[in-house]
Amino acid sequence: MSNINDQKRSMVITGLVITSLVMLAVMYFTPIWWVSLKAPNYPPEAFPDGIRIHFHFDGVFNGCSLVESKEVIIEEALNCVHEMDTINHYVGMYPIASGGPIERVLSQFLVSFLGVMLLGFIIVRKKPRLITMGAGFLAIAIWMTTTMYNEGGVMQLSDGYRSAIQTALDLDDSDIVDWSGLESVTEGYRDTLGMYFRDAAVIDPKVETLKNWTNGIVIALIVAMIILIVGNMLSKYFYWLLVLVPILLPVFFIADYAGWLWYFGHNLNDMGAFAVKPFMPTVFGQGKVAQFSTHSYPHTGFFMMLIVSAMLIVAAVMRKKQMEDESL
Repeated sequence: MSNINDQKRSMVITGLVITSLVMLAVMYFTPIWWVSLKAPNYPPEAFPDGIRIHFHFDGVFNGCSLVESKEVIIEEALNCVHEMDTINHYVGMYPIASGGPIERVLSQFLVSFLGVMLLGFIIVRKKPRLITMGAGFLAIAIWMTTTMYNEGGVMQLSDGYRSAIQTALDLDDSDIVDWSGLESVTEGYRDTLGMYFRDAAVIDPKVETLKNWTNGIVIALIVAMIILIVGNMLSKYFYWLLVLVPILLPVFFIADYAGWLWYFGHNLNDMGAFAVKPFMPTVFGQGKVAQFSTHSYPHTGFFMMLIVSAMLIVAAVMRKKQMEDESL
């Protein structure tokens, strides 16, 4: 009877983790957060959601929809990412596309990294777990390095990432086809920083710092893979990291999102048309900046993230109970 119960428990744990993996993959293509600006000069008849943008893992995208009107014929929706950039630049804020450049370019590898960790968590026996993790991490490392450092590597990045860059910089495939992933980060960052405020003395050091950080994060991710494999060879405690890190994904997202909002509000360019004091943009809820009301709330992807965390917590508790029962 105990063996039957143990098998049922293992099936439930596996089901929860596999479902989490599927949701993690779907989440990658789903908006996680949305932000909107509303003001009297953007009437609700034409802008029912205000100037709205959607944050994904791999980019920031237009959240404005096409509004049909009998009086005016409009063929396509306003590009609200560009519109918000135009509004923000008056107070010296850099374009939205300059935020989170490393997170966006590495997002597909980071999500895959979490996926391999969860596959490792499913497997209780050490040797099969290490083989699975080793194969998965090796594949990610090769994929990541060839994408980031080979000519044309940008074409191995997600369609969403490339679309966001091309839309922000008004480029087509032929303009970026020879870029490596690293070039997409540095050149995209350079051009977005200089979109409104062209000051090489300010921009060049920022781009060089970004390049160094990108290389550092790539190395750190590979080192983290090695540490997880070696750690799982030597200590049972590293097994629990395989589920703990994915559980904390909503915390990591909020921290990163809030950090970039702080950076944008506290690194205003002096060339802005209006001088304002450094400020903290609204992370969650409604705020006010000049005549604009700001709205910042989670989207579908974030709620999926919370569900994934909840399922993984249940799976971790069940696994812990299962291991305690087996040790009796």
